[in-house]
Amino acid sequence: MLDANATHISLTLEGVSVDLQVLSFVGRETLNQPFCFDIELVSARPDLKLEELLHKPGCLTFGATGKGIIHGLVYRIEQGDSGKSLTRYSISLVPQLAYLRHNHDQQIFQHLSVPKIIAQVLEARGILADAYSFQLGAIYPERDYCVQYDESDLHFIQRLCEEEGIHFHFQHSASGHTLVFGDDQTVFRKLSPVAYQQDSGMAATKPVIKRFNLRLETRTSRVSRRDYDFEKPRILPEGAAKSTFTPDLEDYDFPGRFTDRARGKQLATRALERHRSDYQLAEGKGDEPTLVSGHFMALSEHPRAEWNDLWLLLEVVHEGKQPQVLGKNVTSDVTHNKDDFHQGYRNQFLATPWDAHFRPALEHPKPKVLGSQTAIVTGPPGEEIHCDEYGRVKVQFRWDRDGQANDNTSCWLRVATGWAGSAYGGIAIPRVGMEVLVTFLEGDPDQPLITGCLFHKENVVPYDLPANKTRSTFKTLSSPGGKGYNEFRIEDKKGAEQIYLHAQRDWDENIEHDQKIRIGNERHDTVEANVFSEFKVEEHRITQLDRKTEARADDHLTVAVTQHVKVGTAQFVEAGQEIHYHAGEKVVMEGGMELTAKAGGSFVKVDAGGVTISGAEVKVNTGGSPGAGSGIQILPPITPGAAAAALAGKLLSAPPVGKFNAVADETPKAAPQAVEEELEEEEEEVELEDITLRVGVFFDGTGNNRNNSERVFGCFAPDVNLEEMAEDIRQFCASYGYDGKGSSPDNSYGNDVSNVARLYDLYVNEADKTLPIDAKTASLPVYVDGIGTSSTAQDSTFSQGTGLGAQGVRARVEETPQLLLRVIRTFQDNNPDKRVAKIEFDIFGFSRGSAAARDFANEVLKGDQSILAKALPIGSSVLSDSFAWQPQTDVSINFIGVYDTVAAIANLLVGDLDGNNAYNPGINIFVAPDAAKKVIQLVARNERRYNFALNSLGAADIVLPGVHSDLGGGYLPKAMERILLSKPRKSEVEEKVPFTQANSYKLAQQDLRRFQDQLSQYHLSLEVRTWEVPFRSTEKGNQKDMKHVYAAVSSQREVRSDLSLIYFRIMRKLAVENGVPFDEIDESEPRLALPAELIPISEKLMEYALGKSKTTGLTPHEEELLFQRYVHLSDNWNAAKNRNNSDLNIVFINRPDENYVRTVHPNE
Repeated sequence: MLDANATHISLTLEGVSVDLQVLSFVGRETLNQPFCFDIELVSARPDLKLEELLHKPGCLTFGATGKGIIHGLVYRIEQGDSGKSLTRYSISLVPQLAYLRHNHDQQIFQHLSVPKIIAQVLEARGILADAYSFQLGAIYPERDYCVQYDESDLHFIQRLCEEEGIHFHFQHSASGHTLVFGDDQTVFRKLSPVAYQQDSGMAATKPVIKRFNLRLETRTSRVSRRDYDFEKPRILPEGAAKSTFTPDLEDYDFPGRFTDRARGKQLATRALERHRSDYQLAEGKGDEPTLVSGHFMALSEHPRAEWNDLWLLLEVVHEGKQPQVLGKNVTSDVTHNKDDFHQGYRNQFLATPWDAHFRPALEHPKPKVLGSQTAIVTGPPGEEIHCDEYGRVKVQFRWDRDGQANDNTSCWLRVATGWAGSAYGGIAIPRVGMEVLVTFLEGDPDQPLITGCLFHKENVVPYDLPANKTRSTFKTLSSPGGKGYNEFRIEDKKGAEQIYLHAQRDWDENIEHDQKIRIGNERHDTVEANVFSEFKVEEHRITQLDRKTEARADDHLTVAVTQHVKVGTAQFVEAGQEIHYHAGEKVVMEGGMELTAKAGGSFVKVDAGGVTISGAEVKVNTGGSPGAGSGIQILPPITPGAAAAALAGKLLSAPPVGKFNAVADETPKAAPQAVEEELEEEEEEVELEDITLRVGVFFDGTGNNRNNSERVFGCFAPDVNLEEMAEDIRQFCASYGYDGKGSSPDNSYGNDVSNVARLYDLYVNEADKTLPIDAKTASLPVYVDGIGTSSTAQDSTFSQGTGLGAQGVRARVEETPQLLLRVIRTFQDNNPDKRVAKIEFDIFGFSRGSAAARDFANEVLKGDQSILAKALPIGSSVLSDSFAWQPQTDVSINFIGVYDTVAAIANLLVGDLDGNNAYNPGINIFVAPDAAKKVIQLVARNERRYNFALNSLGAADIVLPGVHSDLGGGYLPKAMERILLSKPRKSEVEEKVPFTQANSYKLAQQDLRRFQDQLSQYHLSLEVRTWEVPFRSTEKGNQKDMKHVYAAVSSQREVRSDLSLIYFRIMRKLAVENGVPFDEIDESEPRLALPAELIPISEKLMEYALGKSKTTGLTPHEEELLFQRYVHLSDNWNAAKNRNNSDLNIVFINRPDENYVRTVHPNE
């Protein structure tokens, strides 16, 4: 019996030895909120230094056993009344996170995911990595641009969590508190069971739940989101999530803040989970001090059996009183007392069922930017204009203290313009240093948009104002360096109206039809260099009065046909030295009255009176010669250069009303085929080049088939919801065994791709390429279907169970040569000039596929006696003359990399169906030390199934955390694991006997306690599952109604497949280091990306696998994380599908090995 006068509530402050006794406390802790505990204290010291106590770490313990622990910092301290011997004090204990409500900032985060943004904010405020933890299952995309604007750090963190559906809570110890972020139920720890005992006023012998009420309330049943991405303007991405609840109540919102369907689906699903998270809300009270928000409470002994389950504590309000610390000074209840609670501890709580995903309510809205702001355009140092292909620019906001006025100050901002069509419109890109006016779409600080530019004191207007207020202008500045400009200016001053154009360098005009110019007065043209004109048809000029033309050098005129010159009165031509007329046939000079030729004092005159010849001497036919002219030396004109040209834009078409997801027809028209002159070429003999052919052969595991998994990926993708998918897609998935409610088929269509398939996709494939003439190597991958599977066809249960038959291990090895021939023929068609002088194999496998890989390696080493040599015999056209299938000379193995070999071949001749023994007829899985340059096997440390005995490779084994398919892959991305951990117990009882009285149930309870200890690191929700089968006793003289009671320990949890991605990376890295031609992993591909919490684990396991560390180096917390969320429980007592009945003599194919220790066979 506990002493009623003993104190069960205490406070310890770090570094403080003063006796402070807790009189009372009230504290509230809620998911996604900092907790706060207000504590009333008394001390014999009336003169405590309050300021020294402020911000001290403190630990509050409460409850009769002291199991209630809250750790925080002294946020507030107050001194109250002082009596004869005691002084009252009051403090508030909060987490370090609560301090962030007093830190307001405005800052920009770029290209970071929400977890990384939150981590940056925390660490900037002194909350370091050892004080917080992200345990996230989903992969969160990087936000290109995310602004903390006019909000506290705490508000910002809470807002981001609410937007993404991330929750956080605190885990306490006597020495500190940890802030834990999560996004599913696996992050919540399970508390010890607590019994329900109705509050009857009588004291319980142990802490209990005294009240437990459950209410159901109508909530939204489906969510739809839509958004717009200017880079895909004809597609409005949508995301939706739907539940089966009625009535149909929809939450529709635009914009949804996403640009692709997968993201929209994720956000819609999170929103629906938020709406429905408290559809069922339990409210209760009790005195169990270990209850803490963010943990599962295991309720027991409630009369409503289905309530005896796990409940997620959303909020807990703690209250404690111990007036006995006042000793003789107490005269009455001196604490605030609103009911009949005077002493001890009690609490109230809110909780939801364990399987209702918690998502925080939207209580911290994003601040809106009211109106517009100004900013300065920025860019890289030395660059005057910085933009992208859309004409977007970057800016520095006035409030951004961290910006460096460079090309990283902001996101790209779109720039509004007066007109924007398809390849037409107006554009003027704001330049670095300009002040711009920025508005924000829907007031969202994450979506800035430039609407104009502004002049200021330094960036002044082009012309003084108001002196030139009648001028409108568009004036530019040459870039880079300035010192020049282009301008279009309009002057509207009365009497001085003007349109002014200035081109700093060139001015090109392109007029597709007519140009008409009328000048009311004069026109003045000054060309300071040459003028080039070309008129491709006729030129017409009319000058009403005089035409005055002066050529100050030569004048050249070429007339292709005839020149006609008509002068109305007279024509006067004067040459300083010579006039020379030349005609090819005749020259006719005609004068109406007179024709005179005069030179050197002599002349010839022809007129109406006759011909007069006068000269010092007139010679007729007396010799002499005519004078000679200089001859014509005309220069042709230069063809003018072409004006710059541009292409017309495209017509715009509006999408049909309500249909925004139609893709515009962008199929380019085929260009006219050029007419080519046929050339006859003499055929030349092709010179053959010898190469080394690298061949990667990939043997998939039992029940794994790359093509089948890819075919139905949309049916088991993490965001799939078959209820809302189009009916034809739903029916397609249903035809492969997906019911849309979480069930998947137990065959190759129900598995994700394995790591062997992923590696196959990375192997460099040059079959379809034409190699350069000087190429010395080529690489080809070959994929072999998993054991017991066939692409796009049904699986073979026989082959999967025995490893034999048409889809068995040896059959897969024997079909490999034909698969290889197929890709070699493709390669040869594209490279007829290449011949294979040497073949090097890289061989990979998983499970029984690893056994096939090892058997195939031995086939390769048989040389000219191998099945490969029979399929591609010596002398084949693709092989060089010297190729003779000689091992280690013509054909060799570079790398063998296998995952967890499990051969398990049955021997039907002797009735041996035991998968545990080492006898594997028909195949050779021994790998000699010199079989390959490098041999690696990744081994599953936690695999314990009887039928999955390991075929070791000795020193080549690298043992790593996980079970069989955690290493080799194939588990669905996210699945609900429902298993029986113990072999079902069976007993017979009379029909009326409660199942709890059956011996099978009692033995299963013992099994439960054993598993709770053995599997503590998994944080499982374990329970004894029972089922009953009635029968009629036929015993003579004792016929009565009986029943079989079956009982077994069961577990149910959500588990993920991402661990296999680590071993995908490890095998690739080991292979690349040994010369295997793998491409890089596309880290942007969501199906291959690692969750953030696995990255440090991946790095440690990589170091271990590469031999750079002797141990994995995983911390206890990291090991716990793996088992809690990623390591599957492969060994169980679930019956094989379609064989489940009440008879225990059925096939338990996944049963554990003896003593839960895996059988290991040597390399032989």
